[in-house]
Amino acid sequence: MNNRPPVVLTFSGLDPTGGAGIQADITAQALVGSHCCPIVTSYTTQDTHNVYSVQPVNGDVIENSARCLVRDVRPQAIKIGLLGSAEAAKVISALIRDIRIDCPTLPVIFDPVLAAGGGTNLSSDQLIDIIREQLLPLCTLITPNTFEACRLANTDDAHDAAKQLATDKLSVLLTGTHDESTEARVHNRLFSKASETEWHWPRLQGEYHGSGCTLTSVIAGLMAAGYSMIEAVEQSQSITMDCLTNSFPIGQGQLIPQRKPKIS
Repeated sequence: MNNRPPVVLTFSGLDPTGGAGIQADITAQALVGSHCCPIVTSYTTQDTHNVYSVQPVNGDVIENSARCLVRDVRPQAIKIGLLGSAEAAKVISALIRDIRIDCPTLPVIFDPVLAAGGGTNLSSDQLIDIIREQLLPLCTLITPNTFEACRLANTDDAHDAAKQLATDKLSVLLTGTHDESTEARVHNRLFSKASETEWHWPRLQGEYHGSGCTLTSVIAGLMAAGYSMIEAVEQSQSITMDCLTNSFPIGQGQLIPQRKPKIS
């Protein structure tokens, strides 16, 4: 049992391109030596350009799958991506509360996927309400882009939104790749209730399918392995940058991050 990898219980949608969603979570977590236990929340119709429809998985199926798993396997972290429905958000929130009875410090990392890269809305007002009221109070870290932060905080200023969302128990990593700045560098900022830390990265050309999934899953994998939040956030940005720099095309749209060593 000495070679047991840290386990990340992961909830997200299935992306047929393999660029984002559950496949991104599995491969990104494997990059840092963690094992992904995936629970699919929704099936999507999408290509490398956009998401065209989302079919949520029944909440009972999500709940039964997850509860069966955690009776046998103890996760060291939970990662949440595309929810797909308010029902899924309720089920996952209840599950986290139950797991936290025995493991109150279990890290929960949430990538609030509210819209597709091509612009399709992936969240209803009801889902946003459930996220605000039930899920965010259980999370350790959320990783919204500027649009997602503004929508969750119901404000037009992303910086103010991140500061509003941060609490004594919840940190916010505001990613800058989706802002409309023409600067040559991307600014990522980690907000806690008491502090703010900033990183600067070169702004890459092109568009990438699954960059947020990669970033958040690497964070979850590292925190599952025992890294502190600040260490995990810092290392994950460097790892994600490498994945994006070596990304590849499979279609006519966004590039797919390279989340595995290249075969020589």
